[in-house]
This record gives sequence, C-alpha cells and structure tokens, in this order.
Amino acid sequence: MKLRHQILTGERLLLSNLEVHSLGPELILENCEIYSDCEEAALILSGVRMRGGRFIQQDRALRDFHFEHVHFDGVKFEGAYEGVDFGDWDMPQKSSIVSCDFTLARLDGCGFLNCDIHSIVLPKWPCYTIVDLPTARAFVLARQWPTKIALYLDVDTDNDPECAAISGDAARLARKAVSRWTSSVTCFSPSPAC
Repeated sequence: MKLRHQILTGERLLLSNLEVHSLGPELILENCEIYSDCEEAALILSGVRMRGGRFIQQDRALRDFHFEHVHFDGVKFEGAYEGVDFGDWDMPQKSSIVSCDFTLARLDGCGFLNCDIHSIVLPKWPCYTIVDLPTARAFVLARQWPTKIALYLDVDTDNDPECAAISGDAARLARKAVSRWTSSVTCFSPSPAC
C-alpha cells in the first residue's frame, strides 16, 4: 500500500507483512484504524500525522522500529511493541507523540522521546515505565541487583535527556532472570520433576 498527499478520515488500513507499505509524505489520518502485521522492514512511515483512531499491531510484535517523521495525537495503541521509539531524539517538529493511550499494548524496551509523558496513558503491570531517567539511574546504581536485572536496568536508565521515559516488560525480565538461575542449579532430588 502506498498512500501520500491526502487526508483520510475514518478509514481502515490493513497492512500485511507480505508487501512493503509506504505511508507519507503529507498523509493525514483522522480517526483511522491501522491494522498492521508488519515487521519493521515492511513498514515505511514518513510525513504522517495520525489524530485519534487506533494503531493495532496484530499477530507479531513490531520490533526495533522508530516512528520517525510521524506525529501521533490521541491514538490508541494495541498489540506488542519491542524496541520501538515514539517521538524524535533531536527535533519534536520531526516526530511527536501526545495524549496517546497504550493500555491495551505490551511495551518492551520502548522509548518516549521529547514528549510530555504525563499526557500518555501507559500500560499496566507487567509492563513498567521508568520516568525521570537521571533520578532512576542514580537509584539503580546505588543498589545491588541480580546480575541480569542490573544489566537491563542499567541499559534502560542510561539514556540521553531527550528520552522522557522508557517502558519494559517485567514478565520478560523475570523469565530471563529465572532461566539464568535455573540453568545454573543442579537438582539432587530423586523426583522425576528435576
């Protein structure tokens, strides 16, 4: 699908991973729904403004993607996003996010850049969001953590000031910590469960 230089209102866009989708430049989506099954290589967004509506990532997580040259205002996000950046590192005029709702999304390693994080509704546990990264970093470095958790917290809190917040998935952290712990444990029980 290739869409550019137009205003769409109340439309439903279906983006499959079977082709490359190019949205923008000068594309305005008002109260539209985007249903995406795309990996990052199948999704090109540049010069898009989305106001209201929903962005639904279905069937697979969107991984390692930067919504660059995209402005989201009042959009509801659903589905899984891993390593995705919303907003822009340098200029909020290029990319922005405001008043969006992520309560039905699963976020892991996602950054919110140059934005008012308090205008955004974030997902509940087991997702977590770290705001005020310099203070969080001081807290993380001042305490002892299990090695794997310490590594993730170190990476999450070591960001430039443009990063207003970062979200992660506590369930994944727990699985990683437990798998590392259980792989180093030898079971001496006669039980067949070991």
